[in-house]
Amino acid sequence: MTIVYSRCSTEDQASNGISIDSQVRICTDEAKRLGCNNIKIIKDEGKSAGNMDRPGLKEIMRLCEEKKVKRIIMLSGDRLSRKMENHLFLRGFFKKHGVEVHYTSQANIDINTAMGIMMDNTFANMSEFQRLQTSDKTKACLTQKVKEGWFPGVAPLGYRNVDNPNYRKGEISKRIIIPDDDTAPLVQDMFDLYATGDYSVYTLAEEMARRGLKSRKGKMLHPSKVYETLRNPLYIGELHWGGIVIKKAKHTPIIRTSLFEMVNRTIAAHNHNCCRKRKYQFLLRGFAFCGVCGRRLTAEWHSKASGIKFGYYHCPKREGCSNAYNQVGEMENQVKEQFKNIQFSQSFVNLIVKKAKKILDEKRRQITAKRKLYQNKRNSLEIKRSNAEDKLLKGVLNDNDFTRIRENIREELGAVEYQLDAIEEQRETKIDEIQEILRFSRNIYDAYDKANYILKRHYLSLFWERFDIKDKKIIKAIPTRLFQTLLENKQVIITGKWGD
Repeated sequence: MTIVYSRCSTEDQASNGISIDSQVRICTDEAKRLGCNNIKIIKDEGKSAGNMDRPGLKEIMRLCEEKKVKRIIMLSGDRLSRKMENHLFLRGFFKKHGVEVHYTSQANIDINTAMGIMMDNTFANMSEFQRLQTSDKTKACLTQKVKEGWFPGVAPLGYRNVDNPNYRKGEISKRIIIPDDDTAPLVQDMFDLYATGDYSVYTLAEEMARRGLKSRKGKMLHPSKVYETLRNPLYIGELHWGGIVIKKAKHTPIIRTSLFEMVNRTIAAHNHNCCRKRKYQFLLRGFAFCGVCGRRLTAEWHSKASGIKFGYYHCPKREGCSNAYNQVGEMENQVKEQFKNIQFSQSFVNLIVKKAKKILDEKRRQITAKRKLYQNKRNSLEIKRSNAEDKLLKGVLNDNDFTRIRENIREELGAVEYQLDAIEEQRETKIDEIQEILRFSRNIYDAYDKANYILKRHYLSLFWERFDIKDKKIIKAIPTRLFQTLLENKQVIITGKWGD
């Protein structure tokens, strides 16, 4: 068997260089000239010669191992490999299996001689040099695009790539990113939902799939992709690329900075900067530290013979630490009581109320626009359904076609109704959030006391970095930078001290 092998690394190369089809035609003509009859064409389209992970190349190697290949014809050696290490391996592989490698646009060398091996190595070195040089130029071009303020790659979730109207008018970026009308609102929903603290990245991926936000392949987003999206500052208008940080990039942000920060506080609060699942939930886990040796306290439940359970925070140091075991309820009550000593200034409360009203007005506007969009879509589908019914009555559509169309419309209508329900749920959720914010601003202790576990962790992370505990008492509380700034600006009033 004679194999005709062709490869192009990019569509652009296929358009501007020697295309896949041209390679096949040239090599096939050469095979016929050599008198080859049993010709098999194998292609690797859009594959780099910098590695060997190519379906076509793997098929060739399999056929060679099965002793079915006599000769391989290709344009030149760089179609096979542009990496010296791989070239040497393949040369030895083909020689081992008795396969002749024939080039149409490169000198055919006898690799059984010293001179032939040297020349073959020289050609392979030149191919690798060209690949590395192209890579360097590409990296330099991408870096320049980033410095220009534009994201240089394939558009992330919620955006799409478009032609740059200022290309060659002072900017070198040919393609830029803009918010995608269909997916950007769903990405905003994803941030809003996670900020509530009611979702993990796993449940959020499932919920967003139900709402229509999926991967490019139409599958549910992988939880790691959800996490990556929630942590990506690109969505607030920043650009981080290869060590370059631009705080105000040129693309349009689709997430508010305040929401992005809240989401990332939620991520930290869920596991306090760690990613393992917990069998038991302890409110002060990650906040409580030993007041004797400084280690982070661990927490665990114990059971008495009677079946009564009780929990303790204790130092993990087995020897040399004199700190006592601290009952969970007792320590958490001490923290709760200290919230009685914290209140916001009236001017700060007024500022929060003003901000809450602005957020609520904006959310109402967004929800009204979304609801109108899906109501119009529902009306359009209902009209489409009526038209299909009329065509069935007139005999324009047969029974099978009508059944297929009706099922498709029914499925689409179901998705639209789900979205309308989700929009209403978002409205209710936002009202709940505003209510919680107002309660929190006017009475911190009451808000903390009524909050669920996740929200309490939220409040703790807003105010405190850590608590040092010794002999069943909190002896020191280290405030967060945010809390410290509020204190310095007299926006928070503290009465009493820890340990009083």
